[in-house]
Amino acid sequence: MPAAPVFEKADPTNLRSLYQHLRVCDVVDALDGIGYFNIGLMDPEVRPLWLGMKFWGEAATIRAVPSNRPMWKLDTTEDIVAAHGRWFAEVPHPKLPTDLAPGHVIVMDSGGGPEVGFWGSENAMASVLGGAVGIITDGYCRDTGEVAAQKSPVVARRRGRSIIPGRIMVIETQTTIACGGVQVSPGDIVGADDDGVVVVPRHVAEEVAVHARAVLLADMRARKKHYDSLGMQPDSSVDIDGILAYYADL
Repeated sequence: MPAAPVFEKADPTNLRSLYQHLRVCDVVDALDGIGYFNIGLMDPEVRPLWLGMKFWGEAATIRAVPSNRPMWKLDTTEDIVAAHGRWFAEVPHPKLPTDLAPGHVIVMDSGGGPEVGFWGSENAMASVLGGAVGIITDGYCRDTGEVAAQKSPVVARRRGRSIIPGRIMVIETQTTIACGGVQVSPGDIVGADDDGVVVVPRHVAEEVAVHARAVLLADMRARKKHYDSLGMQPDSSVDIDGILAYYADL
């Protein structure tokens, strides 16, 4: 599967492109402006695992629950290394479709399960290879040092240690879920940055993008004046001309 594209210009037929340069706070302000107060604001404990992470994309959803059965005792080192394979052979689970368009965000409802690193450095990287631009769980991620080092875009509530077998199981994909206290449906626009996570319901996503773009530009103009007054060199966060050029064809 090809990597998720980085857009050179906003494309009115592609929602993800409309959000590419927006900050989470711009989108939250826009949601407030249309009367969607506090809708889509994930629990602030659900946070990027490393600073500087930013992504937007359409949600692909997973719902999990506690497994309610233990992993059986394993007898050999080889069996212990292969524990996941042994477990999934006995307790199969639904998987996300293989034909998801590049640029999706995987959003997981962990079902309030126990500490378990459902996400880790290997399967996060595999998901990116499969076209995901972000992974969000209101549960745990493990191998977090590696996740940060390899810049895998994982957002989680907790850092964990244990593995999946005997602890958690996926029961549904591509259905409406609750994650971090908000509703998420397949196709909703989901974004994360250093400030946290917001979910934009699909039916208002185009309108919200218009207002959020205006909020961003107003902030950039105000901050650019401060940069000038302080004698600071402009950086990409005040590149007003670049933003105007990106959205010029809308």
